[in-house]
Amino acid sequence: MGRRRRVAEVPDLNGLSVPDAENAVLDAGLLPRQVSQGSDLPCAGRQDGALVCGQDPRPHARLVAGGQVCFWCAPTGDDPPGGGRGGSRLPRGPRPLSPTGSKPF
Repeated sequence: MGRRRRVAEVPDLNGLSVPDAENAVLDAGLLPRQVSQGSDLPCAGRQDGALVCGQDPRPHARLVAGGQVCFWCAPTGDDPPGGGRGGSRLPRGPRPLSPTGSKPF
């Protein structure tokens, strides 16, 4: 008659390395899916030096065994992604004084 499906709890992956996150998801009876940050496309290669910074579904949620857990990573290291070239291109220096001697608004 009614067949009971096995339910698995989603592990907390935040802060784990990619291989550790994959193993935790597999140990819970679920399927890992690493996605690129900012898109839903699977990553081309494993980023072993990266740490998990987000996941879907949230930790401790319940899924049917064999369900997918998506997670995305942030690279480790001191350099921000993109080479750290963010910010304004305009120089930020002292402002020139107006002819009356007060700073312009």
